[in-house]
Amino acid sequence: MSNKTKKLIAETLLSMAQHKNLDKITVTDLVEACGISRQTFYYHFQDILDVIEWTIGQAVQEALERGLAAKTPEEATRNFVIMAIRHHELLDKLVFSQKRDQVERLVIQGVRTYLQELARRIGPNSSMSLYDPEVVLDFYTYGITGVLLNNCGKTSVDVDHLSKQLCQLFEGLDGKGR
Repeated sequence: MSNKTKKLIAETLLSMAQHKNLDKITVTDLVEACGISRQTFYYHFQDILDVIEWTIGQAVQEALERGLAAKTPEEATRNFVIMAIRHHELLDKLVFSQKRDQVERLVIQGVRTYLQELARRIGPNSSMSLYDPEVVLDFYTYGITGVLLNNCGKTSVDVDHLSKQLCQLFEGLDGKGR
């Protein structure tokens, strides 16, 4: 029941954000739209930003599961790009809200978690020193976050082309083209 309530709150917030400025949505608005009590909301979340963080975490987890099930690195990258584009309206509203700094931090953290888990499952690269993986991870995290945020608001994005370009950049991640 707990996860169902969290999903209801998150989905309601996403729906409300399509019609109302995110900075104008209050907990009171959200609980009324969900048909729940404030106590129920605060049992699951601390505030609106906590709902956003949980929602981004769920999207990253879904993208990670799809990415790990993909047959090729390009297919995994494509799944991640599709996820970002699917949530482009929310990302645009979040980036242009007063919560921009926190949202960028959450998106960066999500991309980093995704890449870190993929790299962990691919296995260590013996050609990298002990310090290189963190620098490489930072480079890809910030680069991909920037590319996704820049492209997700565009009305027409060639998902296959963008995925292929990002995948080509990944080829240096493990030295094996994965």
